[in-house]
Amino acid sequence: MRLRTQEDFVDAISTEISWRNRELTELKQLVQRSDGASFRQVTVIRAAIALLYAHWEGFIKKVAEDYLNYVGMQRLTNGELSSCMLAVVVRAQLSAAERSKKVEMHIGLVDYMRTKETVRARLPYKNIIRTDSNLSSKGLLEILTTLGISSDKYAAKSKLIDSQLLGKRNNIAHGNDLEVDADEYLDLHEQIAELLRTFRNDVENAVATSAFARPIQPSK
Repeated sequence: MRLRTQEDFVDAISTEISWRNRELTELKQLVQRSDGASFRQVTVIRAAIALLYAHWEGFIKKVAEDYLNYVGMQRLTNGELSSCMLAVVVRAQLSAAERSKKVEMHIGLVDYMRTKETVRARLPYKNIIRTDSNLSSKGLLEILTTLGISSDKYAAKSKLIDSQLLGKRNNIAHGNDLEVDADEYLDLHEQIAELLRTFRNDVENAVATSAFARPIQPSK
């Protein structure tokens, strides 16, 4: 789906968060309704952690890709892109040159960087955002940097992401015996849900303010 307008983008993100919120709410209610300290509750919580992580990774990756999709549809030239967006363009060119043993590819890259400032940017969005099924705080920082979004709001949550969410999810995914009580899960659930809302707001704000565009330099 091509996201040509701001309305297209906001609608896509709203749809994406809506179905995930429904499932997350159902997971939360299942944990709350399960019997305390029972084997059933332990099983429900383990399953809930795995799905909570899936929504964490899935939403961050999808929204980031949608953002690149939207920026690419704005028909900006390379010279009109912000540094982080231009880096995405150049990185794609670098990757193509690295895969080739032909000097023509490398010459083409040099020419591209020298002469293509006024050419419409070809901003890729597929296979750019990589999580490798382990979206850690470091991986989140890389995505935020790629999109040009400040990481200040997320820095304090690195331990939560790495130890409480990713660490527990990996233990469960690898078949290890790990118990998490209901209160611990519910706290984790609320904090991850808040991070998803924060990310959504930050990306929507980047679209609203055209943060992907190079600031216009005042004429002398």
